[in-house]
Amino acid sequence: MTLAWRLEWSAALARRRLLLLNVCIPLLLVAPVALAGAPAHHAAAVYAVLFVLFGTFGSAIPLVRDAESGLVARLHLAGQPGAALLLGRASAGAALDGAELAPALALALIVGGGGPGEAAAALAALLAALLLANLVGVWVAAAARSLAEAALFASVAALLLLHAGGAFRSPAPGSVAAAVETAVPFRLLHETLLAASGSAPPPGPAAWWVGAAALATAVAGTAAAAPRLARILARAPFG
Repeated sequence: MTLAWRLEWSAALARRRLLLLNVCIPLLLVAPVALAGAPAHHAAAVYAVLFVLFGTFGSAIPLVRDAESGLVARLHLAGQPGAALLLGRASAGAALDGAELAPALALALIVGGGGPGEAAAALAALLAALLLANLVGVWVAAAARSLAEAALFASVAALLLLHAGGAFRSPAPGSVAAAVETAVPFRLLHETLLAASGSAPPPGPAAWWVGAAALATAVAGTAAAAPRLARILARAPFG
């Protein structure tokens, strides 16, 4: 387990009240939508927005706070490489977010009538979406100069990517928007949630391969930029 993973999980387990809130609040937000019998397309969009914003905010806000407190700079002085720090935080944050959102996802799947296959696909898509959301949060934190800016940038980035991924509309077949939609991993989350309710066919193997390639590209791009991003966050040379 890397230093970033140890720090993220130790901090989460030490703040038990916050951990409980991070489990209960998404569950309380999902419950009215799931139990009220909302149309499947609307419910899937709401769930996707909630889960993606949860991951993006959960990555960006703490990272900005740690940069402001000097923790990122101190980790640099301790010899922590930028890629290990930022990718470690993103992956640990995605795993932690997945654990916290699991009850909310389970409720949505149970009410929607999804079987084990649909549940497994939705969980895989959720974890992939959360990893991308946490990577977006890293870029947002580097671009922001305050917690308020981080919240604004995180909202805009997440909603734009959800829109590009087809959460809010279906683009015309063969259009540029349709091509972009296939390359946004958030599409898989939305489509697996729809499939779990029986309102749409599940994503095919090609969609999963394209989503995996897009996510791998995002990871590689963040890794390549990590030294520069970490220098910005540390406000000091970061090798």
